[in-house]
Amino acid sequence: MPEKNPYSGKLPESEEAIAMCSGKKSCILEFDGAYKGNPGLAGAGAVLRSDDGSLICRLRQGLGIATCNVAEYRALILGLKYALGKGFTSILVRGDSMFACRISHLYVQRLWKVKEHYISDLYAEAKKLMDKFLSFQIVHVLRELNSETDAQANLAVNLAAGWIQEEGESFSDSPWIC
Repeated sequence: MPEKNPYSGKLPESEEAIAMCSGKKSCILEFDGAYKGNPGLAGAGAVLRSDDGSLICRLRQGLGIATCNVAEYRALILGLKYALGKGFTSILVRGDSMFACRISHLYVQRLWKVKEHYISDLYAEAKKLMDKFLSFQIVHVLRELNSETDAQANLAVNLAAGWIQEEGESFSDSPWIC
């Protein structure tokens, strides 16, 4: 049970206040994959935000030739790795890929096992990352609500395979490779 807030004399009531008292550091991750042909040149994009919606960073990764589902899962993995690297322990994930969101959601509920050989390695990697969060939630959003992340994924199509760019609060590009 959280300790009393010394400034108000009341127990915190909101989930945000409880998360702050319990040491959880939470964020919102938006992800999207882009591809020019299926398979074709592909890229992954992710946008990390604080709980209030303010931008933490934009990420993009060139994937070379990939399918649509690979691009979506690579985008999810890109964002999860970054969030964990920044110390976030609680995450709300939003994406317009029904495939990635549905499989990930069913995984969290322990109702799904991936059988498709081409995606099972990526799924296993995403699953390991999801398990590292104290709190993980994934929701599907309409494409129109994912336009900023879609833009990052489309920019990533032009990057060399494996190349990652990060655009942070200072909005200066600083390429790095995982």
